Amino acid sequence: MQSEPGQPAHVRVVLVDADDRVRESLCGLLCIGDRLEVVGSTGQTGQALDLVTETHPDIVVIDPRLPELDGGLSFIDRLRVIAPDVRVLVLSGADPTEHADLVAAADGYVRKTFRPSDLVAAVIAATVPLAG
Repeated sequence: MQSEPGQPAHVRVVLVDADDRVRESLCGLLCIGDRLEVVGSTGQTGQALDLVTETHPDIVVIDPRLPELDGGLSFIDRLRVIAPDVRVLVLSGADPTEHADLVAAADGYVRKTFRPSDLVAAVIAATVPLAG
């Protein structure tokens, strides 16, 4: 994530959701304004890993209900190996307790009942480096 002095950071996003309509809607929502740029989207985890390698996003937004995710932990583990600095935001219709392990491994969680401003804020918050 790079920005000019005094300018907000530009956040590069990859979306991973099995539903084409959801991905299209999320892309349209996240592309409003100039803070976020969707650099890729897919409904398959293998393609998602390829997109991460090709596009170098700051964050990957995933729906843990993808059939091949098996709960999502293996995907996050593989993602952390190929792109250790990429953040992960889980976007789910389920209660976070249903995905407790996945939520713990991710950098953020948002329910699909979000307000548009909540999603944008969650993506930005998940990409802010932790104070150390």
